[in-house]
Order: sequence, then C-alpha cells, then structure tokens
Amino acid sequence: MDALRFGVVGCGGRGASVAHLMTQLSGVELIAVCDVDESRARKVGEQLNVLYFRNFDDMLAETEIDAVYVATAVEHHFSIARRAILDGKHVLLEKMMTTSAAEAWELVRLAQVRGICGAISYQLRFYPVFQKWRELGQEVQPLLIISSRNPGIMPPNYLRPEPWAGIIDFLTHDLDLVLWVAGKEPESVFATVTRNAVTETEAIDTLCATLEFGDFTGLVYGSMGGWGMPSVHAIMGQKGNARIVSNGVEINKWLPTPSGTYERVNDVVSTEILRADTTDRMLQHFSAWVQGETDAQPLATFEDGLRVMLVHEAIWMSWQSGQTVHLEDIRRKLEKASFSP
Repeated sequence: MDALRFGVVGCGGRGASVAHLMTQLSGVELIAVCDVDESRARKVGEQLNVLYFRNFDDMLAETEIDAVYVATAVEHHFSIARRAILDGKHVLLEKMMTTSAAEAWELVRLAQVRGICGAISYQLRFYPVFQKWRELGQEVQPLLIISSRNPGIMPPNYLRPEPWAGIIDFLTHDLDLVLWVAGKEPESVFATVTRNAVTETEAIDTLCATLEFGDFTGLVYGSMGGWGMPSVHAIMGQKGNARIVSNGVEINKWLPTPSGTYERVNDVVSTEILRADTTDRMLQHFSAWVQGETDAQPLATFEDGLRVMLVHEAIWMSWQSGQTVHLEDIRRKLEKASFSP
C-alpha cells in the first residue's frame, strides 16, 4: 500500500497529536500542517520537519497532498471540508462532523458527486472490545442498546454555550456507537438536557436521549456530575444480553430446555485490551480505504456522520420543544434544500 499524503488543518492539542502520530505510521505520510495561528503551525511544522501554512488555500495550492485531517473547532469543519472536496482531496474530520445536519447533508452529497472518500474520527469503533460487543450484540437480537459515559467536569474549551459543545461533544461518540450497533437510523428521538446544573457556565452538562428504532430502543446518557460513575455499554435482547466488562464482553443467553424452561448460559469473551488511543488504526484504515484496498467498515463514513448529525439535530429540537422529534421530518426538509456541486 502506498502512503496516503496528508495535510493536517488545526494545530491545537488534537491536531498536533495526530500530526506527530502520522510521522510514525506506515501507510500515512505527513506533508504539511496548517493553522490560522501561524505560531502554532510553525511550531508543529518545525518539530516534524514538514511544511507549515497559515492559509488553507495556500496549503492546497503549494503541496501535493491526497487528503486532509481537519482538527479545527467544529464550526470551521464545513467550510474547510467543502473547500478540500472541491479541490479533489479526501477528508477525515474530527468529531462531530459539522454544526448542523444541513451542513453534513451538503458534504455527503458533494463527496458523492466528486468521488471523494470522507470519514469522521469516531475512533471508539476501532477498539476490539467495541467491535466484539457489536458482533455479539447482534446474536441476542437487541431490544435496548445503552451507551453511557460520565466525564466529570470537562476542560474549559468544552464549556461553551453552543448546542454542539459541553457534554454533547463528548457523548457524540456514544450516539455513534448506538447507531453503529443498530445498523440503521432511528425513527424518532426524545431528549432532555440541563445547563448550569453542574457548572456555572452555559454549557450543556447533562444529556439523556432516547432513540426509537421501531423494533428496539437506544439510550445515551451522561453527566458532568457523574464523575466516578461507571460507564455502561450494554445490549439487552430477546435472547440474552451483552455488556462490556473489564476484560472483554460478557454475554448471557437464554436457551430453551426440553422441559420447557430456559437455562442461562454465561460467558466472557476476552478481547485485546488497548490502553492507548486507536487513532493509528483509524488513520491506516482510512488510507487503505481511500486506495481501494479495504471496505470502509469500521470507519464512520460521511453517511454515518450525517446520521449522527440528524440525531443531534433531533436532540436539540426535542430539548427546545419538549416533544418527540421524527427524523423523517428533518430529512424531508434537507431533501428539499438546493444543492450546487
């Protein structure tokens, strides 16, 4: 496999970390970095001995890159990704995809028209334990899929009033996990959130979202006030349940006996335990996918990112109205929107 030539846009903590990682991986080559803060771009560029730019258009014009990794603030994702796609570059976006479903919808359609590979950095999909949880969860025929994490008080850069900030920016991973396990888009969403309940800011600090899929339900919840509370990743089904434990996935199945009763069969399926981030695996998989050497899975493609954004939009609408929101209504509005490739 040839090395996919990357430019990294955004040299803050996450962008700088990914840029450094790219220099250590096979299948990936870092060509340049870019940041509106030229001092940050210069620092990373000089550390890694690559070109650095303040202006994204200059990076596109003066380098021969194949793809961009966008690690800016989310409100800049759409404009940068759109510009990259129009220039023929493949795009790997940090989560969440955009600030609205409308922006995500346009990126999906533009990438399709231009033949561009686009993905979102939902790297939890690359942990072996989550992959095994998803696989075993299908065996029990899900009735309820739960994903919950409680980060405690988040860093200051998360404590912003926008509806895509606060704990929403953290639990977007969990929304993606539930959709990934479900394998389809929910029919409706009902959500409650709080502001100022835990921190003296306008940031969203608690979320509880119920996703109705028709034949089963998804539940995502978490709070900045839940520090020390255990994470929960569980699938309860018609034929048993599967949940993530410390050393793998515990699965309980109910098997019929000749006497007409049911017997519980319990097992723990061990998986590779990773203490480090899986961004390296995600980057290498993205490179192989772009070059046609593997399928997209388990990557979260632009289409997957759009589904998450539809749910985010439904969460915001439900929170404001106090009502259940049907995703078909949101999609219908998007489909009527004009689009110029």
